[in-house]
Amino acid sequence: MSIGKVIYYHRRKQNKTQEQLCQGICSVTHLSKIENNVKDANPKTLKLLCERLQISLDEENKKNELIRQKLDLFYESIERLHQEKATALYKELQEYKEYAHCSDMIYLFELYMLRYYLSLEDFRAFEKSSAGIHRYASKFSAFESYVWDLLQGIYYGKIEQYPKALLYLSRIEGQADQYQTKISEYYYFRSALHGHLCHYSLSIHYAYKALQVFQHTNNFLRIVYIKMILAVNFIYIGEFEKGREILLQILTEADMLKDNETMALSLHNLGFLYYRQGVLEEAVKYYTQALQFKEMHSSSYYITISYLAEALIAHSKNETAMELLKISLASIKDQRSPRYIELNILYLEAAGQKKLLIQYLIKYGLAIIEEHMPTDRGSKYLQMIAAYYEEKQDFRSANHYLRIANQHLKNQLFNIGSPVELKKTNVHNDPNKRD
Repeated sequence: MSIGKVIYYHRRKQNKTQEQLCQGICSVTHLSKIENNVKDANPKTLKLLCERLQISLDEENKKNELIRQKLDLFYESIERLHQEKATALYKELQEYKEYAHCSDMIYLFELYMLRYYLSLEDFRAFEKSSAGIHRYASKFSAFESYVWDLLQGIYYGKIEQYPKALLYLSRIEGQADQYQTKISEYYYFRSALHGHLCHYSLSIHYAYKALQVFQHTNNFLRIVYIKMILAVNFIYIGEFEKGREILLQILTEADMLKDNETMALSLHNLGFLYYRQGVLEEAVKYYTQALQFKEMHSSSYYITISYLAEALIAHSKNETAMELLKISLASIKDQRSPRYIELNILYLEAAGQKKLLIQYLIKYGLAIIEEHMPTDRGSKYLQMIAAYYEEKQDFRSANHYLRIANQHLKNQLFNIGSPVELKKTNVHNDPNKRD
């Protein structure tokens, strides 16, 4: 606890000037140095100042410890996905904000608030607060620096800037074990990040490390989610039985707990498992069931719509896919949003409008392939553009898009930049002018 800052806090709270507080005790200059932690007060001076402010150092120490405990409980509630409890603690802690800013918890307090904004996916609040606290990064303790990098990694992962997220998480990996008793979620986010980057073996590696940490802390919900990550990775590497076994186990647990969100995730991933196996009828069944447990028009809802439509097209049920996509597209107001563009690409594919599809892909699709579209689907569309130009015997353009497709796959594996940088090329890319 910073005694000087506590004195400053109570003096300002009581509307006392420095002259009023220190009269007969010490000089104004001396008091100013004490309040700014430039000089320690001797016990007699400190006692007289506290008596004039009618405060007890013992009580202040207890209050300081109480806030620290509430902060720890606050972060733990977020890690355990107890949103209501975290929100209640957030409101409580706001009452202590001014006091915390007069203690050695000033930066930790604000860092934990950042974590709360991430839990709400309130990125605007996160960005605004990050900009404010980053100015003081040079004053962070080692633990505070670790928390800062972790939160930046989580943030960039949530906004789908995966390579940047990996930079932040990679540089603090050596501290993860050191601080896991305070913060247990590093390996969870590291595993999820590698999954997004299609680094399936690495994702499984970090998932098992996360599972060990969460089992030690009895974090049940996170155990379920990390098992989900394991299942999806097993699907990607062709270990279908392992993936199915985990998903069916989670599905049973979710049904018992009436946890609709986990039910939806399990059903969606079972649909994905059967799609990867080529059992399209089962894939369609599970995707359809997943939608029943999802909030309509949510981001998660549209993701399942896109996977269901893809499975319907592969199952030669194009009209059903078109009807499904038409309804969804009508509900999205922003026609330039990645979600709308992705669904409209699927609609044009289902409609068999090849020329319009290629035009739309080049005009709008290329910009979202790298960051917003599943790797397999993105590669398929890039190869589709290349094949279109090959049919037109425009081999220069065909080779250009084949190179982009290959680069797309490499970037997913090695994180070395965007493959859809078209502004620097002179290749003619308007299908209308190639007919």
